Amino acid sequence: MARTEKVVHERVVREEETPTTRVTQVTQDRKFRDRQLTQRQIVLRKVTNFIWWSTGIVEGLIGLRVVLRMMAANPGNPFASFIYTLSNVFLWPFQTLVNNPSSEGVVLEVSSVIAMMVYLLLAWVVVELLWLLLGRERA
Repeated sequence: MARTEKVVHERVVREEETPTTRVTQVTQDRKFRDRQLTQRQIVLRKVTNFIWWSTGIVEGLIGLRVVLRMMAANPGNPFASFIYTLSNVFLWPFQTLVNNPSSEGVVLEVSSVIAMMVYLLLAWVVVELLWLLLGRERA
């Protein structure tokens, strides 16, 4: 039996990506994405970014308070005093919710952890409602 082999020649063309072509492509991609969004959606995106940013600040502040209280930080220290005073604004609705266990100056602020979960859930609900109500153009 004779074997026949078929040889196929292919031409491979490679385009080298230069920094200028990459910048042009990224710029065109951004323009394409920006064109798809309406003005309302752009504003809504900025508002939701602000909501998440401020939620992160509040969460970090409360989390820092929890860590300082667990380490039994000196409340007379200016930094600890500043954190405690600033975080009290966000924690006053939750202060009498549960008893916070303590031992030898170390306090586990369960109410602060609950407040962190509530603020995170609240931010998520607000952002989702904003996108649900205002995210789409109505016909």
